[in-house]
Amino acid sequence: MIYKYTLKILLPIILSVIAFYINQQWILELAKTCENIFINLLKLISLPVVFFSITSTISKLTNFMEIRILIKKTTFYTIITTIIAATIALITYILINPSSKNIILNTSIIKEHIDTQSYLSYLISILPHNFIKVFLDNNIIGCVILAFLIGGALLSLPDQSKRELLNKILDALFDTFLEITKFILKLMPIALWSFITVLLYNLNDGYNLSSILKYLSCIIIANFIQAFIILPLLLKLKGISTIKTFRGIMPALIVAFFSKSSTATLPTTLRYTQDNLNISKKVSSFILPVCTTINMNACAAFILITVLFVSEINGYTFSISEMLLWVFLATGGAIGNAGIPMGCYFMAMSYLISMKIPLNTMGIILPIYTIIDMFETAINVWSDVCITQVVNKEYCITDKKSIRKE
Repeated sequence: MIYKYTLKILLPIILSVIAFYINQQWILELAKTCENIFINLLKLISLPVVFFSITSTISKLTNFMEIRILIKKTTFYTIITTIIAATIALITYILINPSSKNIILNTSIIKEHIDTQSYLSYLISILPHNFIKVFLDNNIIGCVILAFLIGGALLSLPDQSKRELLNKILDALFDTFLEITKFILKLMPIALWSFITVLLYNLNDGYNLSSILKYLSCIIIANFIQAFIILPLLLKLKGISTIKTFRGIMPALIVAFFSKSSTATLPTTLRYTQDNLNISKKVSSFILPVCTTINMNACAAFILITVLFVSEINGYTFSISEMLLWVFLATGGAIGNAGIPMGCYFMAMSYLISMKIPLNTMGIILPIYTIIDMFETAINVWSDVCITQVVNKEYCITDKKSIRKE
């Protein structure tokens, strides 16, 4: 089993390197086509999976007390881990001090036409006003709100037979979409080949990271500390195996890295948390969609480092107290922008606009944001899984205590 899994990963990587050295345009076009097809298939099922996972899970809960317990625990660990991520980002930024020299050399004036209202407009538009439009617009936050409303209303139905009937329908639909997910995941080796091939061509053609290497290393180091030290420490404190968790969820992390979308990765994450980590369907189907919409550890690090870096490059200075304040501003911004395309980038830019900081540097960051986004998405999904593991264990303990009392 292990050899088969390893072969499915190594073979696409080897073929990608060969395709890169052949250096034919038709190979790149083929890889882009395969990449787009796979991502579109994931997007096709991602929102229905979110919707039916939440509604079917809520419909199984016996009362609102269970919902409150799960949300309380999930929110607590989300806020704590995100604050820690922002704090680590601040410490890393102070130690590396990427703005100590004007490291952005040989840059021409970049005329960026930024729609300053785009972010605010999106925040307003996330509140659903049309059932179908939520799915047509791929509105993940609107979908979660709608799912909670329907799930809550279903629990309030006085007729037990109606509740049971709707629960069976929602559960059957959820299982149907999970079966579709399993079929799509069989295409993973082809998708992996296309992702890596396109990435190699992009790196060769136009990604010059040398001018902002300190800035980039700052973000990567901060995120790696969060992913490989803080989150494993949280798991260890709760008596959960980090290695087992990491191995079990590895396929989902690969999809997250190359798809750059935690929402599109959600069906994969759900499958492997249930199959490989033995997390109950009730808990994983409820917590993971919620985490996907609010848990953005890596995003908090990006917002804090980017705002400080761009501001200081343009002559703005921060006191220690102001930097500490940015830990909480970055945390709030990260939690508040989940589900927005390039949300971390736009949130950082919104803060800079409010401070009247020139946005030329953001134009230079934009081309490499694709690479940053790949790491961030994988780390966000890893954080989602770690929180789900912790909440699942605590919920099971609470559930056993409740049974003993009864």
